[in-house]
Amino acid sequence: MKHGLLYGSHELTIDEKNRLLIPSEIRKQLSPDGESEKLFLIVGVNRKIWAYAEQAYEALCEKQISELSPDEDELMFDQMNFASVSRVEWDKQGRILIPERTLNRTGTDKEVTLIGARDHLEVWNRSDWDAFETQLDQRRAEIAKKARQARKGDVRPLGQQPQ
Repeated sequence: MKHGLLYGSHELTIDEKNRLLIPSEIRKQLSPDGESEKLFLIVGVNRKIWAYAEQAYEALCEKQISELSPDEDELMFDQMNFASVSRVEWDKQGRILIPERTLNRTGTDKEVTLIGARDHLEVWNRSDWDAFETQLDQRRAEIAKKARQARKGDVRPLGQQPQ
């Protein structure tokens, strides 16, 4: 199953029990057939909470080559990434419970902005997102040019070496 493109931003609040309501339109994008209600939460490279639909996260992991003797960087990446992953389910109201440890590791407060980032969601402190969005707007042309150059470059899955 493939989920829809994740986009937009939503100003939300994490409640006193560390639950975050995932808006219904996003739940529909994550699970168009309504079968999966699970997300994988990871600490992203930008130290924000990233949320992947279950099938999308598993598909990303399957793309990475696993071996008995990975190099040190690959091993550290796997240790850093997989040890901190949480698998969560949304409840009947569409809320997920974010582990306290994840909130602490990312410095996430109660007032947040949930953004779509193509294949995953990101949870930002609202004030941090507002400031970052302003920076993005000021650098729009430069960012677009660099992204275009990166897409034209040699892009390989993690762990694959050039031949």
